[in-house]
Amino acid sequence: MYKEFKGLNLPEIDKEMLEFWKKNEVFEKSVEQRPKNNTFVFYEGPPSANGKPGIHHVIARTVKDLYCRYRTMQGYRVERKAGWDTHGLPIELSVEKELGITKEDIGKKISVDEYNQKCRETVMRYKDLWDDLTEKMGYWVDLDDPYITYTNEYIESVWYLLKRLYDKELLYKGYTIQPYSPAAGTGLSSHELNMPGTYKDVKDTSAVAQFKLINNDDSAFLYEGVDAGDVYFIAWTTTPWTLPSNTALAVGPKIDYVRVKTFNPYTKERVNLILAKELLGKWFKAEQAELDFEAYLPEDKLIPYAVTGEYKGAQFENLRYEQLLPYQQPEEGDAFKVLLGDFVSTEDGTGIVHLAPSFGADDKRTADKYGVGALTLVDKQGKFVDGVGEFSGRYVKDYKDDPDYVNVDIDISVKLKQENKAFQVQKYNHNYPHCWRTDKPILYYPLDSWFVKASSMKERMFELNKSINWKPVSTGEGRFGKWLENLQDWNLSRSRYWGIPLPIWRTEDESEEVCIGSVAELQKAVEKANQALGLDQKVPADLHRPYIDEIVLVSSNGQPMKRELDLIDVWFDSGSMPYAQWHYPFENEAKFKANFPA
Repeated sequence: MYKEFKGLNLPEIDKEMLEFWKKNEVFEKSVEQRPKNNTFVFYEGPPSANGKPGIHHVIARTVKDLYCRYRTMQGYRVERKAGWDTHGLPIELSVEKELGITKEDIGKKISVDEYNQKCRETVMRYKDLWDDLTEKMGYWVDLDDPYITYTNEYIESVWYLLKRLYDKELLYKGYTIQPYSPAAGTGLSSHELNMPGTYKDVKDTSAVAQFKLINNDDSAFLYEGVDAGDVYFIAWTTTPWTLPSNTALAVGPKIDYVRVKTFNPYTKERVNLILAKELLGKWFKAEQAELDFEAYLPEDKLIPYAVTGEYKGAQFENLRYEQLLPYQQPEEGDAFKVLLGDFVSTEDGTGIVHLAPSFGADDKRTADKYGVGALTLVDKQGKFVDGVGEFSGRYVKDYKDDPDYVNVDIDISVKLKQENKAFQVQKYNHNYPHCWRTDKPILYYPLDSWFVKASSMKERMFELNKSINWKPVSTGEGRFGKWLENLQDWNLSRSRYWGIPLPIWRTEDESEEVCIGSVAELQKAVEKANQALGLDQKVPADLHRPYIDEIVLVSSNGQPMKRELDLIDVWFDSGSMPYAQWHYPFENEAKFKANFPA
């Protein structure tokens, strides 16, 4: 009656067990034999089949399968719908690598249509391997009826969810400083920067730049008692590449500052430096204060210094200084003056912050308050634009894995040293964010993006997080809890090609916009535009780019409306699964309600 095992042949045992399960439809019966009114709802977070499965997938699926089997043994009906994640950066980057192109080549060397078709072909490349692994590891999930995120049905459900956010005024467009990956060619959301491994320890060139104070009636008090040399504000930065874009300095209004007379260590010229009193010891040794100025020789290792004045930061407001690297000036707004900032601290640096409003959120916020303009001298590929002298066209980081790449931070720092504009240049170890997919450094960059107003729900989400039974507790209270405490609005925009298009159309003057929430709504809008504008458009059979981009709608006063070209963050794709896997609300309403929430 029972088979006798004379040796432990695990592969053979696996094979026989899988054949038994399959022949007797054990998985299917384990679901069907449980009552429909006693369910345990399971959501399958979708993997991407454009890459081969790895051991980490086995671990994750084992944990998920364990819970589902346990609940089944308790008598619950546990339906398990499979799914495939088919959009996003990982797929696009793999296709670019395979075709030997970059994002800039799309639309030039290859059409968007051809490129997206290649993405579509690639996303299921390893499906058979995934199915085989799923079966052999005994992971029970319904592979015969999966949801697929690139289908029109899935996209339509996502559009419905975006329309609901839009109608609740939780979806908006803003021009803000956002994490941006030049290597991937798209903005990133704050949660993508919080993924494991995105912050890496790197050694960069840091510089303390000297900003020469303009001597006029307003600044005369800082020149009183100066017997030689000019007065400089000194500011420390770990990103010297941002210095050509400097348009302001920030000081703390209540911070105590000192004026120090000394010699520049590189040019040996007499200088008078302004820095925070609390940070004096960071840049000068006590024994230097005892040295004789008259006896100092350029070859001396120790440079004398003396404190010659003390001030409050508030006294510096609106003082003007000479532009550090005068390549270009802002087209709009004021520039090159000292501002007050509540974010300035004396924890490190000099107590004075160099502001490049194009490349920092605090920088932009403070500059906007004072009407100070910006200089965006780096393009979206991560290289200096034309008109930046010897640095024009050079990448600010090594985004191309160029063996001949020369660090531009070093060259900028050398230039400053030669021109008596640097007080100190040194290597600095710090944590710097990298793109989670390209593994290349990100920039903070000014972007026109669409945002989900997540911050408006921050308190509610923080409270709900306390009700989750986290294992371990430190994860919920620590990394995830801290992230919720400091929750930013979600940057939804992705300037890519293969993904769910943002269903928002706008007039050229941005006076009117419409968010489309269904194919039926789009059909009505297309018919209206055809009649008003004399067009002959049809809703495309495929809702992806480039077809959806060709659709023109019409505003209430007869202006053409074109689609905002952004795609949405692929994490919104996956997060929409509880609705979109059933094509809710357009189909399967009862099925959705029976399976929501998990």
